[in-house]
Parts: sequence; structure tokens; C-alpha cells
Amino acid sequence: MKIYLSSNQLPELANHLPRERHEILIRAEQKLTVPEKLILNLLKLLMLVPPFLYLARQEWLMLTIALVATLFIKLTIFTPIKLAFCRKHIVNMK
Repeated sequence: MKIYLSSNQLPELANHLPRERHEILIRAEQKLTVPEKLILNLLKLLMLVPPFLYLARQEWLMLTIALVATLFIKLTIFTPIKLAFCRKHIVNMK
């Protein structure tokens, strides 16, 4: 299984403009099943809680580390999983 880090790497969306890719992804996200949405929302929750905890505690160094980690997780874990879930719906839309 190939890992896609961006929507323009998907073969189904490679020849579309960025705006069209975004619209297609939005339509595909609307067709996600409940378990897929739950997994994505739990990943978002795990990604966003630590920065807010460190912000509330005013630990600035840890907040910076948590923000960098959040960005890294979004780019390397969340986006590929979201694209993998959406890809099967993109294939079915055509």
C-alpha cells in the first residue's frame, strides 16, 4: 500500500486543479462511514489536546514541542489516513 502525503499524489486527482481536488475531497469526506469518521476525530483529539494542556499550564517550551509534534503528526499520520479513507470514495464517484 502506497502512502500519499498530499492530494496531488493521488492518481485519481493528479490531473485536477487544486480547487477541484479540494471539492472532490470534501465530497469524499462526506461519504465516510461512521467508524472512519470516529477514527479521524479521535486522531484529531489526540493531536490537539497536548498543546492546549501545555498552554493552560503555561509551559512554553513544552508548548512549542507539542506544536511541532502536532504539525508532524498531522502531516505524516493524519493526512495519509484521511486520504486513504477518502480514496475509495473518490474511485466510486467517477
